[in-house]
Amino acid sequence: MPEVTVVIPSYNSSATIEAAVRSALTQTEPVDVIVVDDGSKDDTVGKLQALALDHSNLTVLVQPNNQGPSAARNRAIAAAKTNWIAILDGDDYMHPDRLRRMLQIAVAEDLDLVADDLIRIPSDPNPETGTRLWSDTSIGLVRIDLARFARENIDENTGYRRELGYVKPLMRRDFLKSHSIHYNETMRLAEDYDFYMQALLAGAQFGIIDPCGYFSIDYPSSLSKDGSASDARKVLDRDIEFLKHRSLSPAERRAVHEHKMLAHKHWAWIHLIDMVRTRNVIGVVRTMIAPPQVLGALFLRLSRHALGKKPVPHAFVSSAQTQSIEAMLANSAHSGAASL
Repeated sequence: MPEVTVVIPSYNSSATIEAAVRSALTQTEPVDVIVVDDGSKDDTVGKLQALALDHSNLTVLVQPNNQGPSAARNRAIAAAKTNWIAILDGDDYMHPDRLRRMLQIAVAEDLDLVADDLIRIPSDPNPETGTRLWSDTSIGLVRIDLARFARENIDENTGYRRELGYVKPLMRRDFLKSHSIHYNETMRLAEDYDFYMQALLAGAQFGIIDPCGYFSIDYPSSLSKDGSASDARKVLDRDIEFLKHRSLSPAERRAVHEHKMLAHKHWAWIHLIDMVRTRNVIGVVRTMIAPPQVLGALFLRLSRHALGKKPVPHAFVSSAQTQSIEAMLANSAHSGAASL
């Protein structure tokens, strides 16, 4: 029986789903693959069913209505029987040796979750270069606690779109099951951040390692995902819930509070725009009743808007260095268990 199940949610992924699934099926580590189609309107399901005819380890589950990636992932995880779960998005793909290398480290280091620094690549066919998500240099193995994870999901600290919430870890299924950890199906924004926070609150041993070959494709439409005011509010509300945990250390509490402030700024701006557009004066006033940091961010954005300037840029633009994919993977194969 395989040790790993690769979980793939799909929605209108006809152009990319075959490459994603084949990259899972051709892993050097034996795997089961479970794809949950989330109500696609294109021919994604047909392509998946054709692949399943030739691969007994591929299971295709179809949801009649779109419920979001969290629901799709939860259904696949519930159907898995292996000791480990790996998440793969339907528009990404993996190097053939990725899961073998990750599993070896997870077992040797007694980790509950291990994530490799993913590689962002352009949507060009056969790209030769890309950028690392989190670190431009070799990291070996970095153990991540809750405080550091929360801080590393604040783009004012990491740089725009370099937050650790983007990683796709290999996860110990028994740990998830014993602590009732699920993707929050009400969330369409930052659902990965929420999931990993649940795991860390439950005491997960979480490690980040050098790239093993998760390729995240940067499509023009994926460069910005602000979501609705409702989506942003759910992220803020979840941080408020996390702060209610009495087990948080002072450092953890400070880090989650910082992330909550970021979530509050994000929600307040989107909600304020909605209130202005609908001429809801009471809604505008209520939005402006906010902590000083949030209020200051709102006034800055409003002043720039009034002056006809571009929206407030993020604290700093990602400085990720473009590197050879071959070199990134070679460095990973030879890096030791260093720590930061």
